Amino acid sequence: MEHNEKVNAAKKIHERARYYRGRFLNSVAVIERDIAMILTDYFCTKDEEKRELFFRNIATAPSFSLKTKKDILVKIVKKDYPIYWDNNSDVLRHFEEIIEFRNKLAHSIVDVSDEALKRPIEDGIGFVEWQEGKPITQEDFDDLDAWATTVNSCLNDIRRLLPYKQTRATQK
Repeated sequence: MEHNEKVNAAKKIHERARYYRGRFLNSVAVIERDIAMILTDYFCTKDEEKRELFFRNIATAPSFSLKTKKDILVKIVKKDYPIYWDNNSDVLRHFEEIIEFRNKLAHSIVDVSDEALKRPIEDGIGFVEWQEGKPITQEDFDDLDAWATTVNSCLNDIRRLLPYKQTRATQK
């Protein structure tokens, strides 16, 4: 492969990487904000000043990781909405993969090795820290993006459940 071909191939790979990163990181940012809102609604139901303090200083604090937010949310759903958990736990479990993918996209360098430069873009692009650089195809990305959309839909459901508390007895 000549130098100009390598440069053009690298540009295409980086362009696709920017697309994946931007689209996925934006999707997960919405999910993270929605979880912060759910936690705020759950812990601070009436007092607007306390809600604002909680949201700004706890729920959206940089030290309060997305994984921690997700773990707290799962505990709330298991405890207060066991029927919802029983019906949707598989979706919320996929959230762990979404978080891992988001973290790897955000912090991993793009594979522009000679092998990657020779690979057709349709066969995927690799992120060095994600599954040992295994190329991510558009189909792989669309699957993960669909799971992110499904998780977001679950969060909307959970937010609607918040004023109520479920027990398994209410299922009968």
